[in-house]
Amino acid sequence: LPRDPPPRSPSPPPVYDAHGNRKNTRANRWKERYTEERLVCLERIAELCPSMKPTLAGVTKRKRSRKIPIPVDEHPTYNFIGLIIGPRGKTQKDMEAKTGCKIAIRGKGSVKEGAKGRLTKNGTAQLAEGEDEP
Repeated sequence: LPRDPPPRSPSPPPVYDAHGNRKNTRANRWKERYTEERLVCLERIAELCPSMKPTLAGVTKRKRSRKIPIPVDEHPTYNFIGLIIGPRGKTQKDMEAKTGCKIAIRGKGSVKEGAKGRLTKNGTAQLAEGEDEP
C-alpha cells in the first residue's frame, strides 16, 4: 500500500437486501458503472458501424426515460400543460418529431377538467356517474 494514498470520497450508507446481504459494496458500484459505460460504447459502435450489428446481437437500443418536474407551485397562473400540448396537440407532436422521444404528461392538472368518463376496451365512452346524479 502507498504511504499517502489519494483521498477517496466517503462510501454511501449501506443498503441491504431481504437476506441481509449488502447491495451497494464498492465492487457492485464499480460493476454497475462499467456495465453502463460498456453498453453506451456498444450502442455507439452499432450506430457508427451498421455492419457490426450482427456481431452485437445481444445489444439493443435501451429505452431511456426522464421525469421533468413542471414548476406549477411557483407559477400557479401559468398554463404549462396548454403550452406543452398546444392547439389539438400540435406543439407536443412537433416536439416529439424534433426530439425523437415520446412526451407523456402525468399528474395533477394533466387531464382536462371537462373530460368525463373513460373509454372502454371496445372504444365506447363509459360515463362516470356522481352521487347526486340520477
